[in-house]
Amino acid sequence: MIKLSEIDLGSALLSIFILIGFIATAFVFIRLTIIGINYIKINYSNEEGEDKGENETKRESKGFE
Repeated sequence: MIKLSEIDLGSALLSIFILIGFIATAFVFIRLTIIGINYIKINYSNEEGEDKGENETKRESKGFE
């Protein structure tokens, strides 16, 4: 078994930061995937398209005309 004193500190730190980088990259890809799925759900559903048209007509009636 390798003793703690025999491990090179620089090598250990480098390995830890590389591991943290891989975990952070995976986290970013997961977040982007979730954002993309939610974007597709909102913009391409038929019910949302009908609701958007109703909201636009309501907005047009509000104002100083």
